[in-house]
Amino acid sequence: MSVKESALPPSVMYVKNGPGGKWLGRAGGKWWPVAQKQKQIHAGWKRIPPKDIRKADAAEIKRLYWRFYPKKNRKGRTADLNALLHLLNRPSRHIWITFEDGYLWWCTVHDRAESSERDAPSRGHFWLTCKRPWSKHSINGTLLSKTDLPGTVTKVAGFKATVCKPDAWKEILRVIQDQPNPVTSKTRRAREVYEQSIKPLIQDLSPQDFELLIDLILLRSGWGRVSRSGGIQEGIDLDVENPATGEHAYVQVKGEAGQKEFTDHLGRFRKRREKFARMIFAVHKPRGQMHAPRDPAVQIWTGDKIAQLVVRLGLGERLERMHA
Repeated sequence: MSVKESALPPSVMYVKNGPGGKWLGRAGGKWWPVAQKQKQIHAGWKRIPPKDIRKADAAEIKRLYWRFYPKKNRKGRTADLNALLHLLNRPSRHIWITFEDGYLWWCTVHDRAESSERDAPSRGHFWLTCKRPWSKHSINGTLLSKTDLPGTVTKVAGFKATVCKPDAWKEILRVIQDQPNPVTSKTRRAREVYEQSIKPLIQDLSPQDFELLIDLILLRSGWGRVSRSGGIQEGIDLDVENPATGEHAYVQVKGEAGQKEFTDHLGRFRKRREKFARMIFAVHKPRGQMHAPRDPAVQIWTGDKIAQLVVRLGLGERLERMHA
């Protein structure tokens, strides 16, 4: 996709495809299944004649609205009318979002609305056709799971009416476009600098302190020792268990090792897969580059990886005290 093709409108609007609440055993907009399948946005306001919906004449729609919805209070009618006009007045200017099935979905639309002369319970009184169909992934393919999004973004999911401009629309646009959060980026850079600064501290540990550090990392990660054998010079065999999952891990803590030693222990681990779900090969002073197979159950821990774990698990101060 070219840069031009990937360009998105610079504005975001939230829409609910139909009344909310429980419908057919699911939460969300009543017309969402049809809207998603047919690549459309569906909306109500069935008292406004279809020909006026299609013409999108704001003055005429306002006149008709005040006539056909007399029971709403003035503030409520104004908000509802504005929501309708947002859908009809050049809706292609916006990215349209909604929250369904635990995800943020977004699309873009063409300007002209279509309306049926007859209502159907499974769809709205009128609809907009998507230019970009509904997607629950960002531009670069990141899944937009509601649980992974900032609270400022998901707050709009609780909006009770049909259409609104989210307070955090700029944040939503950033998430959809996979643009980094400046504050988060600054924090990440600071963490990376800290990780690099503690690598020499790890390399200068005594064999006993290195073993203690690996033990602390395992404990903070939820792994506790079941048994141990060997010495730090030859390597320590650890059988550790995660009580939450019942899994056992085969752990080797080595003072020095290279690819040959790793390959040897990898073979031992594979022969014992009935007991061990994972293998961790931690080396204080690695000899050359070591490469693990493409198996998430097998990990090699050396300088960079151990430094990352120390920072992530809050062990930086403990590491500093080992050198005090």
